Amino acid sequence: MKLKLVKNEPKYYEFIRKLRLDSENILGFINQNYITENEQIEYMKNNHFYFNICLFEDTPVGFIGVIDNDIRIAVNPKYKNRGIGKFMVNEIMKTNPNALAKIKSNNLASIKLFESCGFKIDYLIMKK
Repeated sequence: MKLKLVKNEPKYYEFIRKLRLDSENILGFINQNYITENEQIEYMKNNHFYFNICLFEDTPVGFIGVIDNDIRIAVNPKYKNRGIGKFMVNEIMKTNPNALAKIKSNNLASIKLFESCGFKIDYLIMKK
């Protein structure tokens, strides 16, 4: 599978928004609020450079970003279980070696992904 990470640019803002809001992805995010197109554009004005887009044969299939050392990642459900997430994590760690993954305890797919990339559970937060 020929994958590559490219820098985020305005043509990908809506792709990121839709992928993050996808019913198979949104529950994995800590913040699950709906994001409007305008909110996404405003957010990206200040944060676009933190994100990269994963392309498979020039088709966007996922995104990854690191903000405040925290990794944000999503893969198009049609392309899951093909190594795309692992590719993105391994690539982003080359430029962000101290980045962390904050994962919800019930997000088993993300836990498995990050463990496959060599991450270990180091910190637990418990709440009532």
